[in-house]
Amino acid sequence: DNNKQQGKHILIDREDRRSQLRTFKQGITCLKNGIPLMAFPEGKRSTQQGRLMEFKGGLFSMAIKTGVPVVPISLSHTHAIFPPYGLLPVQSGRGKLHVHVHEPIDSQGKTEQELSELVRQAFCDQLPECQLPMEVADDDDDMTAMAP
Repeated sequence: DNNKQQGKHILIDREDRRSQLRTFKQGITCLKNGIPLMAFPEGKRSTQQGRLMEFKGGLFSMAIKTGVPVVPISLSHTHAIFPPYGLLPVQSGRGKLHVHVHEPIDSQGKTEQELSELVRQAFCDQLPECQLPMEVADDDDDMTAMAP
């Protein structure tokens, strides 16, 4: 469809409330027009040795407001291949880097918190122990602590 924008980046300045609102509105417009978004729910790269960090809410709020599903995509071992403060990858990702595309999660009828927890659980189900959030990794491998 020629009316759809493709390859557009929606940039956000986390320190500027107006930028956050503008980004949110742009995201909503894209989703309403059938343009999928790729966003990182943590908002930035992990500086905690690749561990999953807390999620920001904007992504889930956009999905709920527009009724679109969320397709979680988890990446493992990226911190070892391309450290957060590196300019270039430090080693080959062959045999180390893993990308897992999870089943879509319906956003309709869910709260932001519920949707966030479902995505977080999908990530935790596939990430290696060394990348799980500290509260999960320290819980003797008992993943029921993260159940919504």
